[in-house]
Amino acid sequence: MTGSLPPGLIEELRGSSTPSVLNGLKRLGVDPADLQTMSRSAVRCTSPELGVRVGFAATRTVSTRRGGPPADASRTAALTAAGEAQLRALPTPRFLVAQNVGEWEGPVCIWGDVGAAINLAAGVVAGVTNGPVRDVPEMAAAGFATWAAGADVGGGHVELLAAGEPVEIGGVRVVDGDLLHADVHGVAKIPLELAADLPAAIRAHEAVEQRVMAVARSGASAAEIAAAWRS
Repeated sequence: MTGSLPPGLIEELRGSSTPSVLNGLKRLGVDPADLQTMSRSAVRCTSPELGVRVGFAATRTVSTRRGGPPADASRTAALTAAGEAQLRALPTPRFLVAQNVGEWEGPVCIWGDVGAAINLAAGVVAGVTNGPVRDVPEMAAAGFATWAAGADVGGGHVELLAAGEPVEIGGVRVVDGDLLHADVHGVAKIPLELAADLPAAIRAHEAVEQRVMAVARSGASAAEIAAAWRS
């Protein structure tokens, strides 16, 4: 399905905020209760200066821990190779989605500036994780946008457990190839079957909003403003 998206669609969607994307989805008939947005208690934007990111999900399951021996080197190498093959099979731009199932307390992190550099070189423009990250200014300066549970100094272990398996972050189930849209407001999943119609729906909703705001600024009554929404 990802290969059937119209050329230029991803860049066009980058021109809209994530709230505007949700407005467009509602205009296309998606019930508000069915909108797939990651809970703000689970992830928040750590690089608002980078604006909007849109990409296809590449999933990871990882585990952070404060101490103990390093992960088995041969197993890690095999999983890393599998992850590289997974990325090559996915279209660009890519969005790394890493679910942390490990320890939360103490000096741990999922990635920092080195991980950001590796990800960018692999065509990954952004990352989402329910774990902590570090080197936040350096990652932003490199152009790697991140949505995470927060920042931490790091220093512990992070072990790769799986690549390409379904994950769940902030109440949203994500599989490889899902289309994600994120900005300072949060992270949303766009149904692939609606993606091609979304820009027009966004523009239509924004036209209504502009009309309502113009009516409101004219000193209109509440009834007239309500009518502008319906017209």
